[in-house]
Amino acid sequence: KRNSDRPAGRSAADPWRGGSAPSDQPGAAGAMGQGLSACAFNGAGPPPEGSSAKLPYHASSRSAQMLCEAWTSSGWVVCAGVGSSIFMYVTATGKKLENLDGHSSPITCLVASDGWLFSGSVDKTVLQWDLASRTCTGKLTGGHSGPVWCLAVSGDNLISAGEDGAVVIWDVASRKRAASPVKHRSAVRCMVEHKSILYTGSEDGAVVCLDIEKNVKLFEVVVFPAAVTCMLVTDDGALYVGSANSQIKCLDPRHGSCISVLAGHEEWVTCLIASGGYLFSGSRDCTIIQWELPGLRPAFTFRNGTISFKQQAGFLCAHEDGSVQVSKLSEGEKFMKVDQEDNFVAFRSAHERFLSASSTGIVSAAATSVSKDQLFELLDNGDDTLSIRSHHGAYIGLTKDGAVTAANFSKNPPQESEKWYHNFVEGHWAGVTSLAMVNGALMSGAADRSVKLWDPESRMLLASLEGRTGVIALMEAGGFMYAAAARGTPIRLPRPRGPAGKRKTVAMTSAQAKPTSSQSAEESDAIVE
Repeated sequence: KRNSDRPAGRSAADPWRGGSAPSDQPGAAGAMGQGLSACAFNGAGPPPEGSSAKLPYHASSRSAQMLCEAWTSSGWVVCAGVGSSIFMYVTATGKKLENLDGHSSPITCLVASDGWLFSGSVDKTVLQWDLASRTCTGKLTGGHSGPVWCLAVSGDNLISAGEDGAVVIWDVASRKRAASPVKHRSAVRCMVEHKSILYTGSEDGAVVCLDIEKNVKLFEVVVFPAAVTCMLVTDDGALYVGSANSQIKCLDPRHGSCISVLAGHEEWVTCLIASGGYLFSGSRDCTIIQWELPGLRPAFTFRNGTISFKQQAGFLCAHEDGSVQVSKLSEGEKFMKVDQEDNFVAFRSAHERFLSASSTGIVSAAATSVSKDQLFELLDNGDDTLSIRSHHGAYIGLTKDGAVTAANFSKNPPQESEKWYHNFVEGHWAGVTSLAMVNGALMSGAADRSVKLWDPESRMLLASLEGRTGVIALMEAGGFMYAAAARGTPIRLPRPRGPAGKRKTVAMTSAQAKPTSSQSAEESDAIVE
């Protein structure tokens, strides 16, 4: 399950159609900067006239700020930390601009505001950059005795937090420390600001709330016996905190009391987003859980891959009325592959019904639960095809008039009409690190080197793209998706079209867990668009 040596999968002309893009192709998207990790931030300064305003950014997790988008006089640019340098790219094209150099140790966080870019580093300092002239205009020193892990901007103030547990407020104009109102007992790796209220989470499981304008600590509570790994404040003010003990807690944002405990993951909760009346959480247990809002009940767990079957006549398709046929049209051709006991599998359609084969050979897709009629074996024929054998011992195939049946109970090998070419898109097999919602589709990045596209309504895995190294974060910018890699260059992906029939939606983006030590600064090829 966690084997790092996994096949790259097949390429596809349209990378979001359902295959996997091979990682050994040249980077047509243009090389991006590499870094420890990345996340999406609202752009600094006013957007171009006529463009849609960006939603406020209210999500944070362990060291997630290695990538940001900023507004400059020449348009939007993507800034990425690469070792001790900052790489800059034109957001829409991926064209690389000049580097910004000034730190003596690896960069750990970036944030932009009002024409300024701020960078934190292992060298214990914060540098201020003028995005117009692309020069360093000042160094903020003396605030931290260890690496700086988090940055946030609120009004005229910059807030930093780091390994020493200190939370420092800086006056941007004078570049001097205005206050140090909070001192955690251990390293601070999560920080999120919402309407001048700051929430910080530390490795000892504590959450501190600070009124930035009044410089007053509102509360400090120990939420978990393990580290705080991610935090989310929704636009209605709800506060969600994830932990290394696999739990999520909803806290009262006024005084920190626990409103609800969300238990469902088996390992670290690494990222949180909210969209469409649901909370989504990613975890090191390789799953994504969809929680109902309100109520905070688990609605679904995303973990299973999808498979499609095809013959010369077309795809095996399940329709909403429960009928099954072979069609040249691809709608309804994907089935969620759900493993069962004794090497049997079940196939769930996009209409949340299971493929069935009765003892009399009737094939349908109307069952809402799994019994014997919904159990199948997948048999490798040794010629790049599979056969689907029902629990009753018959193969699913086509009659001479093209009808789908499972009436051949012969013990002989399957006939040609009972052999299927297939395309299998695997679910995550390593920890999920990042989530994003784009065009009504849920995107997830993971340590298994892949970015996957899910339909939140049908809960089907739609497509997968794979790279050379683990994906740390996802960001939408300039009509494209950017995926930051644990090692090597960030990846510029095409914007997915989203599930059929879905309206374009805009949602908050998540942040991800970052390693505590610096990663390789060696560049690698980017995934092709």
